[in-house]
Amino acid sequence: MSIPMRWRLLDEETGATITEYTDIDGLFVDRVFPHEPLHERYTLLSCAPSGPLLTAIDGTGPTWFGNFVLEGAHVPGRPASERCEASCQECYESMEELLNVRVVGHRPAAGGSGLLDIDLEGHRRDSDNNRGGTIAPAVFGYRLLACSTANGSSEETPAGECRGIAGLFHERPDSWPPGPPLTLLGCRRRLSGSFQAELAHVRVDGTAHTMGWGQRVFGSVIATRPSNLGDDLVDVMVDARIPEPLATNDRPLWDMWRAGGPTEPNLWAELDRSDRYLWVRAAVVHRNHAPDKPADTAYHLDGQYVTDFDAFFCAIGEAVNGPGGWFGGDLFWLHENAATGGGGATPGFRLIWHNSEVARTHLVSGYDRKSWLPAVTFDDLVRYLTEDGVQLELR
Repeated sequence: MSIPMRWRLLDEETGATITEYTDIDGLFVDRVFPHEPLHERYTLLSCAPSGPLLTAIDGTGPTWFGNFVLEGAHVPGRPASERCEASCQECYESMEELLNVRVVGHRPAAGGSGLLDIDLEGHRRDSDNNRGGTIAPAVFGYRLLACSTANGSSEETPAGECRGIAGLFHERPDSWPPGPPLTLLGCRRRLSGSFQAELAHVRVDGTAHTMGWGQRVFGSVIATRPSNLGDDLVDVMVDARIPEPLATNDRPLWDMWRAGGPTEPNLWAELDRSDRYLWVRAAVVHRNHAPDKPADTAYHLDGQYVTDFDAFFCAIGEAVNGPGGWFGGDLFWLHENAATGGGGATPGFRLIWHNSEVARTHLVSGYDRKSWLPAVTFDDLVRYLTEDGVQLELR
């Protein structure tokens, strides 16, 4: 019996097949996706608060204010409250963003200056700034900005300035650690040396769908052994790790798409939001790149299960491209597909959104702990679609 080859390594430069194999240890890991940054406590040192930070301290405003931006003041003698021009590279590279921030305490700063030390709790947004948040930048203080999340939009509001911050710059465990070392199981071809490859998922019809940058394989062969999966097959141990491994509960979705994909709509409906996010990730890899359908085509979005942001993309993907279809997974790709085409529908198309009241009830203003941004509301989606020329009918 022929052993199915489910995966393929493609040379990153030429696209040529390096090898095919039936399974891979180290791609699927027991982890919840998307990940959550480390919860931490920070102290704004010698702070002169204003705006929402001041009201959080004096009790006239909420202690929680969404995200918080710190911009370094790098020019000697210039007040921290004065912002440089928008293109200032030093400001950008010294900037840090804290997520889901709450004020938890304050006290007079040392030295009788009349300034305050203010304690915050939150999460640092993953970024490469300041060596990944491990090295404090060479600045003379920080300009503080609170990011409001009212009414589904984000607005930066000045919140004062401080001379320093404690608890922010230090080594952290990797919040998105790479997967374990890889073993390619049941390879058809022996490998040796090093390689830089893209990982592709092979369907039963023989088509290969590349996974993307987060699943590339850069490494070298460290050992081989005869495989238990079949004669003339080998297992290859590789000195490489997947930068962004997939969740263990993601595997059945990939098996389904390998077999041809979903055969009926709304199979995603019983999944929770994390798994709906994984569904959209699998759908984009296996998307059909067929030409956009004619301009007079009407699409019917079944809205009875649209109870979160990812559910909307599951539903609109199927409305335009059938069961398991993809029409974006975030606002950028929603705009690209709706306004410029390429996602299966000619721009200016008609979209009939059935049971739209479900999304109106569930997609409301607030803070989204998945995106760490203001929640995208039903009204936001309606506005984005209509601004991109979609002829939207709500039913």
